[in-house]
Amino acid sequence: MIRKAIPSVVAILVAASLLWASGDPWKSKPYQQWDSKDIQKIFNDSPWSKILQVGSSLTSAKGNSGDNPEETMNSANRNMVTRPGQDPHGSQSVASGNQMPSGAPGSWIYVFRWVSSRTIREAAARKDVLSGQTKEEDAAKQLAVPIDSYQILVAGTYMGAFQGADEAKLKSISFLQTKKNKTKIAPSEVKIERAADGKTVQSVVFTFPKKSPTEEPTIAPDEKGADFSTSAGGQKIGASFDFSKMEDSQGRDL
Repeated sequence: MIRKAIPSVVAILVAASLLWASGDPWKSKPYQQWDSKDIQKIFNDSPWSKILQVGSSLTSAKGNSGDNPEETMNSANRNMVTRPGQDPHGSQSVASGNQMPSGAPGSWIYVFRWVSSRTIREAAARKDVLSGQTKEEDAAKQLAVPIDSYQILVAGTYMGAFQGADEAKLKSISFLQTKKNKTKIAPSEVKIERAADGKTVQSVVFTFPKKSPTEEPTIAPDEKGADFSTSAGGQKIGASFDFSKMEDSQGRDL
């Protein structure tokens, strides 16, 4: 009796997982049909976006560690706001600022977003169309421009940790490391993006080359994932990306 029940349970679980996957907007419908909820899901809760809470230790909001990862994710999503002006990285991010939040560092939250991906770029373009900042045909032209590098954006509730940071120093201590081949990829550029006042740090964008000096791909086609690492105010922060999940209707999307 038990053996007969096992396949049924497995079938239910498989069906449930397929149903969940079918609900992912990056797989279930073209970006031109995405609404604001779809965009929020892509920016905040997708394989291309990782959220981290920083306290006495680094706590993953995705459930890899920590006492209450679901509450951490909910807290991060409640703080998600659209930055003023047109954002070339399409990066709705946690409300950021240079002033240390009360009770910090226990409440610091950082989001790491793989902004060079088709999915994030399409979400950014769709957001601009829905907000009236651009026309649909112009968004399509923007998306047609190829990206010759990998880019990861970091933003958070307390970006003052990056206020006195030096881009060259960040470049020297940050990296991507592939999980299978253990290849460590150094950034080709690090850019600290600031608000209109020229002072408030809004985000930091890390650019990584797609090819090595010998023209070999820095991330092999069979690579399963990579770990990103940098430093905020002297404290190491980072995120782990699973390439097997970073796929849209066209395939792997980095």
